[in-house]
Amino acid sequence: YTPIICAPSRSTLWTIDNRRGPMPGINDFVRVGRAGFQPEGKDCVRMVHVSDVVRRVDAHPAHLDGLLGQKVPLFYRSASKIAEQFGEGFFTAPIADTLHKLPTSEHFRESHFGEIAAGVFAEGVLGLRIIYSKLSLLTTGNANPNNMDLVMYEPGSDPVRFVLGEVKSSMKCAPNDLPARHHTSCFSSVFQSLSNYDQSNLDFDLGLVKDRFSDLPEGDRERIRDALKPYGTKVISYAGFCVVDASTVDCEEASVLATRSNPKDFDVDLVYVEELPSIVDSVYSKLSILQKAADVFG
Repeated sequence: YTPIICAPSRSTLWTIDNRRGPMPGINDFVRVGRAGFQPEGKDCVRMVHVSDVVRRVDAHPAHLDGLLGQKVPLFYRSASKIAEQFGEGFFTAPIADTLHKLPTSEHFRESHFGEIAAGVFAEGVLGLRIIYSKLSLLTTGNANPNNMDLVMYEPGSDPVRFVLGEVKSSMKCAPNDLPARHHTSCFSSVFQSLSNYDQSNLDFDLGLVKDRFSDLPEGDRERIRDALKPYGTKVISYAGFCVVDASTVDCEEASVLATRSNPKDFDVDLVYVEELPSIVDSVYSKLSILQKAADVFG
């Protein structure tokens, strides 16, 4: 595939410290961005976009771990809810309460992280905006609710275009060039989940949007509110995301994403992340340390 170079995008929301400057955005770590993938000699029924995300960049001392570590807690609890608790005059309590929502199980840490990485990618690279992640619905960290993973919209779209994102991930690595067999696991799971997603699921997920208007930019709030009214004009589209380790690149396995039929019309973003299992362990381990520090005041 032909690389598409993403322009660097630096966040002004987070700083590492005064000496090291602003935290880089996800595009700084994208070495190959959304390159079109078409299996040779096969009939394709959808677009598959392949991206290669690295853990480190020479131009900046920060790691991908740092960027995603800053984002992880906000998928479990909205910034507005955290700010509201800060506004009540507490400092460590909002941090501790938020971090207690994170999973302690390795299995759920891994599955949650795939959804978070896809969400950060969708906002930073695709230009979508997340209304909510299903992780924000959790009442316990070691769980994964049966909802669409990401409910998003396209800013500036008219009529409003809602994008419902289904995410599958795998921590498998491919030592000695052994196949990861993603085509029998996470790749095929995308199709099963979207096939099973029906109108009642859609109605439920869009109904939850109404509880989150306050988290939306003021300029989009009324447009989305109107779109969700009975007979409101809106466009519903779907997107598949597969997040896997960069050691498992295999065009033959990936071909299933382009060729398998499905009743839903959607494209797939296949995101290869360098040292993915190590990043997951690093991020949640450091957030666990932060949680314990925040707990010292009870």
